[in-house]
Amino acid sequence: MGRVYTLSLAELLQVLQSLGVEANILDVSHEVAVIDCSTTLDLPALQRRLGGIIKILKIVDVVKKREQDSVNFALKNYFKPSVIKTNFLKSTTGKIQFGVSVYLLNNIENIFGEPKRLGMFIKRAMQDTGSSIRLVLPEFNSLALASVVVTHNQLTVKGAEICVIAATNKVYVAKTVTVQDFEDYGRRDYQRPVRDDVRGMMPPKVAQSMLNLIGVQRGATLLDPFCGIGTIVQEGALLDYKMVGTDIDKFAIQGCEKNLEWFRNRYKVPKGKYHIEVSDAKNVSTFIKHLKEIKAITEVTGIVTEGTLGPLYSHKFPSPGEISQNFANLGSLYATCFDDFNKFLQPKSKIAITIPAYKKSLTEYIMFPTLDFARVYGYNIVSVIDQKVAKTLPFLRVTPRGTVIYDRKDQIVAREIVVFEKT
Repeated sequence: MGRVYTLSLAELLQVLQSLGVEANILDVSHEVAVIDCSTTLDLPALQRRLGGIIKILKIVDVVKKREQDSVNFALKNYFKPSVIKTNFLKSTTGKIQFGVSVYLLNNIENIFGEPKRLGMFIKRAMQDTGSSIRLVLPEFNSLALASVVVTHNQLTVKGAEICVIAATNKVYVAKTVTVQDFEDYGRRDYQRPVRDDVRGMMPPKVAQSMLNLIGVQRGATLLDPFCGIGTIVQEGALLDYKMVGTDIDKFAIQGCEKNLEWFRNRYKVPKGKYHIEVSDAKNVSTFIKHLKEIKAITEVTGIVTEGTLGPLYSHKFPSPGEISQNFANLGSLYATCFDDFNKFLQPKSKIAITIPAYKKSLTEYIMFPTLDFARVYGYNIVSVIDQKVAKTLPFLRVTPRGTVIYDRKDQIVAREIVVFEKT
């Protein structure tokens, strides 16, 4: 899973549910989730859809382990040449390239160095059979290979990444099937003609995750009423939604149009996939009505948006008075918006929105004191992860009201991601 692992797991479970896949969590930590699925999945397609999942592995075996045993000791009789060739390197010819990654399900002591020990054992076993083989290992005391390393070394094409997922009493042995296309995410973020480093931009991965959180089927129409320069609109179009984007700032819309023209040409997106217009989010229903009248859309099924976060503080933490005033101003704005959304959203429609959370420490935030700006207009909070599941996984960072916070290092104004459902 990605750095904000709670968001990664929430997105994954929602996507599997929307695909009609029953998913049983067998084991999970802040690094990795082991999930038993009810049906075979198109893993490359699933990888492209998920913004928060770095790698997708296929479990090939489970090996018992005593609590006092090291991972290397538990697997000393497992990696025989025949097993390695059958389970990991079956279709590989010529010089073989393979890497080893270790993921933890529990706090296991003396784990550093295990990837190298396992890798050297596998390499020697294969060399004894006459194979020409090259080993790729994690660097800088890491236990796992980054997706960049897996891709650059073509491990999923010319060999394998062998992954070990270690628990106290067992070890899952897995093979990496797909990794996140970091180059394409970078292209969609940094190669666009217009950027807005002053207001801050949502990373495409986060936009993708938020789009997935509302669980709407492909082909539906979604709205971003604070679209800015168009990140959510472009990611929605790439996920095969019909997108409507509006913003009160005409210069933002001009930048959005330039970005979407670049995006449409680069990714062969049909013109009818999106509609962009200057519009106040407090009265966006007027534009929606117009689109319906000209039969450009039928119904707006949901809303995904980077809401206005208020002033962005880069150096000095705001005073309590400033924070209170910011919350009051934004609460008033959002209340008017949610009232207007009622004019076109149907019951059960969902809204995924970011609101500001002020980061006091690594795990402490000052959050919106109340979300009544939505509740009074008939919107309930939907927990990003089912509360029954969340209670069994105390390491998850789900807020008491069922939301998740996305932040970056040294960032004062973080994003609290909230999912609402209209009653």
